[in-house]
Amino acid sequence: MHFTTLLLTLLLDRLRPAAPLEAMLGSLRAALAGLARATWAGEAHNPWLAFVLVALPLAIAAVLLRGLLDGLGLLLDLVVLLVVARVADILQWADQVARALDEGRDADAAALLRLAPLPLATVPAQAAARGRLAVEVLLLTIHTRLFAPVFWYVLLPGCIGPLFYLFICQLHLAWTRPDAPPPYRDAAQRLLRWADWLPARATALAIAVVGDFEDAVYAWRQQAANWTVMEEGAILASASGALGLELGDPRRVTPEFATQASGDDTAAGGIRSALGLVWRAIVLGFAALLLLGVGRMVG
Repeated sequence: MHFTTLLLTLLLDRLRPAAPLEAMLGSLRAALAGLARATWAGEAHNPWLAFVLVALPLAIAAVLLRGLLDGLGLLLDLVVLLVVARVADILQWADQVARALDEGRDADAAALLRLAPLPLATVPAQAAARGRLAVEVLLLTIHTRLFAPVFWYVLLPGCIGPLFYLFICQLHLAWTRPDAPPPYRDAAQRLLRWADWLPARATALAIAVVGDFEDAVYAWRQQAANWTVMEEGAILASASGALGLELGDPRRVTPEFATQASGDDTAAGGIRSALGLVWRAIVLGFAALLLLGVGRMVG
C-alpha cells in the first residue's frame, strides 16, 4: 500500500493549495519558538523537556487516531504525506530559476533565490554561482520534503514517521533562529542530525545509482565531511559527482568547499540536470517500493 499512497500523493500534490499550508507551518514554527522562550530557565536540559512536552502528546495522538480510523488509516497517511511532501512547489521554483537564468533575467533569478525554501545568507552575483546554489537548494529541499519522509514512512508504521520528521524539521527552523537560546539551537541541530542520519545516506545512494555512480561514490567518500552538516554533505557531494557539477554549502557558514568535477556547469544546464536526477531518483524509489510490495504479496 506504500506504493499506492505515495503515487496518489504525487498526483494530488499539484492540486494542493500552497498558501494555507505554508501559513499553518509558519504558525507551528512561531508556536515552537514561543515554547523555547517560555521554557528557557537557564538549564541545559530545558530544550529536551520542551521537546518531550510536545512530541509525546503528538505521538500518542497519532497512534490513537490511526487506531481509531482502522481501515481509513491509509486516508490519514495520504493527508499527512500531502502536508509533508510539498514537491510541486520546489520543482516549479527550480524550473523558474533555470528559465530566468537561461533568458538572462538576472534580477528575476536573484528574486527567486531570495524566496528559496532554505534560509540563505547571501545570493551570489554570478549567474553560474546562482545556478549551483539553486541546485543545492533543490536537492536538499527534495530530500527534506520527499525522500526522508518516504524513508521514515516505509520504516515506521503509518504516518508516524513522516509526521515526526516534519515536526523535527519545523522545530529545527524555529529553534535555530538568531534569537533562540543556544541550548535550544544545539538540541534542534542534534535532533535533525539523528532524524537525517539514515535517510541522508539513502538519498545519497539513490543519487549515485541514477547518476554517475563511480564519481558520486568517490565524491561522497572524499568530500562529505567538508560541509557544515555531514548529512547534507553526503547528499551534495554525491550529487556533485553524479552530475559533474561544482557544489558547495548553500548556507555559507564555513568557507565553501567545492568539488573539482568538470561536467556541465552552465547556470541553467546544471539545474535541468539536477531536475532530471531528481525525477530518476523518484522513479527508482517507486520501483523499489513496487518490488517490495510484490515480494510481500508473493511471500
